[in-house]
Amino acid sequence: SQIDREVILLMEDAELAKYLPSYGERIALIHFCKHQTPSAKRKLGLFEKLREKMKIRKEGNEDEPQTSNKKASCKAKCKRNIEIGWLHKENGIIKQVRTRQGGGTRKIQVNVQAGYDDLLKEGKALFFHNGTSTKGRGSEFDFEVWDFKQNPLPKDLTVGVIYETVKLPMLRFYIAICPKRNMTEESTDEPDQDSDAFDSDLSKDDDWSAQNEYEQQEINEPHDTPPDVFLIYDKDIISVHSSEDHTASMVLNVSSDPEITFGPQQNTEGDSLSDTVIHEPCDIRKSAPDALPNRNLTVHYSNSFSDMIEAFSDYMIVDQSLTVRRILPNNSEEAGSGPGSDFYEHCTIGTSVKVPFLRHDFSTDKWKAVGRVLLKGFKDCKYMPIKLAPSFLEEMLFGTVYIDLKETFLHFVSCQERDVLKRLNDFSSVDMDDLLDILNTYECRRKVTASSLLGIIGIIDEIAHKELIQKPTFVIDCWREVTKGQFSLSREEMEQLCKDLKPTPRKVTGLLKFPLGMSENQAEVANHLKRYIREIDENKLSRFLRYCTGSDLVVAEAIQVEFTFQTDFTRRPIGRTCGMVLELSDSYDNFPQFRAEFNCVLESSIWVMDIV
Repeated sequence: SQIDREVILLMEDAELAKYLPSYGERIALIHFCKHQTPSAKRKLGLFEKLREKMKIRKEGNEDEPQTSNKKASCKAKCKRNIEIGWLHKENGIIKQVRTRQGGGTRKIQVNVQAGYDDLLKEGKALFFHNGTSTKGRGSEFDFEVWDFKQNPLPKDLTVGVIYETVKLPMLRFYIAICPKRNMTEESTDEPDQDSDAFDSDLSKDDDWSAQNEYEQQEINEPHDTPPDVFLIYDKDIISVHSSEDHTASMVLNVSSDPEITFGPQQNTEGDSLSDTVIHEPCDIRKSAPDALPNRNLTVHYSNSFSDMIEAFSDYMIVDQSLTVRRILPNNSEEAGSGPGSDFYEHCTIGTSVKVPFLRHDFSTDKWKAVGRVLLKGFKDCKYMPIKLAPSFLEEMLFGTVYIDLKETFLHFVSCQERDVLKRLNDFSSVDMDDLLDILNTYECRRKVTASSLLGIIGIIDEIAHKELIQKPTFVIDCWREVTKGQFSLSREEMEQLCKDLKPTPRKVTGLLKFPLGMSENQAEVANHLKRYIREIDENKLSRFLRYCTGSDLVVAEAIQVEFTFQTDFTRRPIGRTCGMVLELSDSYDNFPQFRAEFNCVLESSIWVMDIV
């Protein structure tokens, strides 16, 4: 029997595993089916549009059905669907009250003759049930009705007139409130007047004043929205992309309108209201970081990863200032920061570049907690995990992949596999046994022989997409929900940021700042340090940066090198991450001695830096 989209969504994972053994492929298939619009609905929408454009009307054999249809159409025209939101102003800041606080966006039907007073009455009934709300009693606030541009609504306009003027598929209004005590403080001339003081404050505040001109040419929103679209938000630009081919089809400038209504607009005039998705770049955290208390975070050396996951399960931690204490195995507090590669070791696969892999013990909440760690590092230190595959980051941040997947895949596989795949252009040099082992490792389902090597390049592209995009799709969705609107980066800015953060010997030696007037021994040790940095590999260079700055990426502006007196017994490099300081002894006899002692420090399993 055939299995279509509806059947797949009803199947249990165990049943679906009979057809798709790979768990990643099952996740990708279910995600694809959930975001597909049934073909019947798409065809119906096209036919309805064609009938409207060609002025084709259905003809019936009986007059009574036509009469009833006319009555129903006339009745439908008497009411229109609208959305009502709730705005709150306090201390000069305007915020939209979200659903969890009793606000949100409500969809109702009103008469086309409804005006200012009718909308205000509906809004009070929705958000101030029995005269109270999460913000207080209704008697404590001044009320106004705003239009979809967040401008005060003229009292002589009706819903029908506005619909005919702006030609929008769905109108949105706001119930705007302002505490009366604030109005009393701002209006000193007439403290007893409510509405006059409120209007006076609106005329003085740029955020609350605007012209009430409804001109159709100002509305730059499409009327025929594709069935499935997704948005990429970049500062004041929103790119609308098709879910089928991931190509940009429209660009909207939203610098003058903080909220854009988009999504399927089917049956907007019917009994069932259509879903309107509001693009909210910052939908999780609205309060300023300094408004939240500081948080003390204690992690244990042997359980650092789990402690971090538990702490970042709270979404509010991203906006809090953290004081981190790390407890060593001997139950003493570590003064500095040691190697922190637990995430790469436990949650990713790959060699030069990595992607997260699915774990049975990692639920949605845990992956979101990891996403908050990523977001916290970017917001506080501009830290970006550059070891993650660029294609993974692009899919998470922009919803599409720009980089060459095959080139990224060559850095994802091992060195031996990379050498085999690079020789595919020269078929005569390809070892078939090695190639078949690689294809079997990555679960290739096609039969490959010496005569079919011409199509192997396409197979490698398919495997690269499966390993780098399809398998980590669940993690991408979790992180995208956490980071949505928080990364105001374009693709070019992200590439430049990753390039700037990646450590190289030249960059690291450029960070070193030596004291003036060094002695002969100190100058010799300084040369040993530069030579050491130029000789170590990429992995050890990252450890050197972490030992000196607390980060394995180039996030520090300088590393101050100081020379201290140490005996032969106590001599060792000392890193002070709080001040980006590296303390060295000037008593090294030669470079191999310096290199051996520094290697011992960087290769040790635990760092204690004795920071005061």
